[in-house]
Amino acid sequence: RKARIVAGALIEGDDEVDDSGNAGSWIQLVLMLEEYLDGAEVDCDLIFDSAQPVYGCVTDNWPTVEPYFNETGSNCPSVLSRAQQQELLELSVRSVQALGFVLGVFHVECKYTSRGARLIEVNCRMGGGPVRDMNLIVWGVDLVEEHLMACAGIPVRPPIARRPLKEIAEYSINAKVTGVLEHTKYLDAWKEHPDVMYARPLVQPGHKCVCVADGLPTWVCELMVNKPSVREAISFVKAIEESLDIPITPGARH
Repeated sequence: RKARIVAGALIEGDDEVDDSGNAGSWIQLVLMLEEYLDGAEVDCDLIFDSAQPVYGCVTDNWPTVEPYFNETGSNCPSVLSRAQQQELLELSVRSVQALGFVLGVFHVECKYTSRGARLIEVNCRMGGGPVRDMNLIVWGVDLVEEHLMACAGIPVRPPIARRPLKEIAEYSINAKVTGVLEHTKYLDAWKEHPDVMYARPLVQPGHKCVCVADGLPTWVCELMVNKPSVREAISFVKAIEESLDIPITPGARH
């Protein structure tokens, strides 16, 4: 059987039909499937010097919004056991070394599954979003400074706190309905709270938001909080999320 392009879509064809638009001569119809991994997802942020790790930190990632796997929140330090964190860090270090990298900052994503630590991906860069801030706030390590020193040939020896300087949780809130955001005043009550490090909108008034039922969800706002314990921080930021009345006027669905 042959593949054809019809109105921009790749469809399966028959030998009897017109051969125009046939894609069989230039495209390989091969599928690559990625295994679904159960368990807790984490970020392992590493700094390497001379092919050896000089810093490693585990940050817990919260369950994503499926089927798009859109991120929701994270906390640091990790609530996983020391043994689980050690297994994840060892896997991350071996993965970076197996790829032949020797210097700089790496953002390795893993899961601790029902079968133990499993690798998702190795990013040959610093992680995005709140990653730099979380490492700096909790462990006193500035990933940007350390990477710049590595690039300049200065030996990388980050000053790592012996215990967490703060215990924090952050939440990137996904839109629950599709529509237009009316205003951002819904965050005002939390901006000056002593335990809220930031509460900021990611969507401006008048812009459209999308919920998971209609496509890749829109991040509407982001929060970061600190408490005496990380579990308290997690509970607190989730309570804030539940209290927010985000003013999205429902609009046309996709």
